[in-house]
Amino acid sequence: MSSRRWKADLLSDLASTLRAETSFSPLGTLMVAAVESRYISIARFVDRGSYIAFGQPDYDKYRDTLIELWAMEPLGCRWAEMHCLIRGKEVRVTYLYPEDIDADISELDRWRDAAQAVIGAKRIVYPHGRGSFQVR
Repeated sequence: MSSRRWKADLLSDLASTLRAETSFSPLGTLMVAAVESRYISIARFVDRGSYIAFGQPDYDKYRDTLIELWAMEPLGCRWAEMHCLIRGKEVRVTYLYPEDIDADISELDRWRDAAQAVIGAKRIVYPHGRGSFQVR
């Protein structure tokens, strides 16, 4: 099996896993992941119509696939961040490379801006503890 097909299979698995999440929304679900040699960070933004819900998916469901996708890239040009947007039947994957990322902006702020850019300029609801929310 060629590496191109293998990559397509991994991306398909990633999208299928996202679609199977109970929080998935066909209106728009964005998973953002940062991957480095010994670091992985994942966030999920879900379009709820009038707002965007933030959540952190189960790392165990995504870690191996994300690391495999990242490791497939040539050593000198590996992406630093992946955005996977699912809207209806459409899946769009965008890669950001280290030079594309402004280190002066926090990861969460950068990801919030990305979610609002692709889902819409809606407020984002962040869960903080049981039953409480921070609205931004």
